[in-house]
Amino acid sequence: MINFPDEDCMANSMMGGVLRSLGAAVAGSALFLAQTALADPYTVVAVSNGGSIEGVVKLSGDAPAIAPIKVTKNQDYCGASIPSPVYVVGKNGGLQNVEVYLKDIAKGRAPSTDTISLVNEHCMFNPRVQGASVGQQIKVSSDDPILHNTHPQNSETNATLYNIALPFKGFSVTKPLPATPQLIKIKCDAHEWMHAWVWEFDHPYFATTGEDGRFTIKDIPPGTYTLVAWQEAAGEKSISITVSAGKTVSADIQLAPK
Repeated sequence: MINFPDEDCMANSMMGGVLRSLGAAVAGSALFLAQTALADPYTVVAVSNGGSIEGVVKLSGDAPAIAPIKVTKNQDYCGASIPSPVYVVGKNGGLQNVEVYLKDIAKGRAPSTDTISLVNEHCMFNPRVQGASVGQQIKVSSDDPILHNTHPQNSETNATLYNIALPFKGFSVTKPLPATPQLIKIKCDAHEWMHAWVWEFDHPYFATTGEDGRFTIKDIPPGTYTLVAWQEAAGEKSISITVSAGKTVSADIQLAPK
């Protein structure tokens, strides 16, 4: 006697096979799109007659009054308190430690390969904010005669990138930055008030404002871009800006204090 498979079973089996094939196709397409999105996000080209952006970042109002940092460890060296570095405003109202960058720029000059620096200096990080490009390294060092540790994390996930112990003055360690662009937040676990930020991009079109709040970004291919200014407490503001060949365009930005 020959037993034929049940029709419902056959239908279910066929449907399951179709769904599995469809799922595999979708997964394959998603993987391809993800790989495509990650591949070559920025193209290096010769920029012979690029334009520049110059400007200043200011607060739209008075800087909030923030109490000094209360030192809870190594007071004999660090002191009892440290002035808050959250809002550092110059004489002309310019805001220091703002990262200004072009968003989603597709092509331009080659990023720098120089090593950036982060110094543990009198119980604070210096600089507090800086930019970097994928492929660069960071040299972490200490000018203090006390134990520090430098603990960079991905700002969105809090995933630890590495944790560097700096046991004595003059000690340094050089590490590669992550392979993908991201905002890196840095802390010292030994001194909880110590913080710094590194904005890592896949391009070189960024600048950190100085004491007067000014910034300059050079050698930009002509075109219209989104310019972003980010500050650790005030957040970010974006503006559209058009860069012409061989010209300098002014971009003054105001951030609202929070």
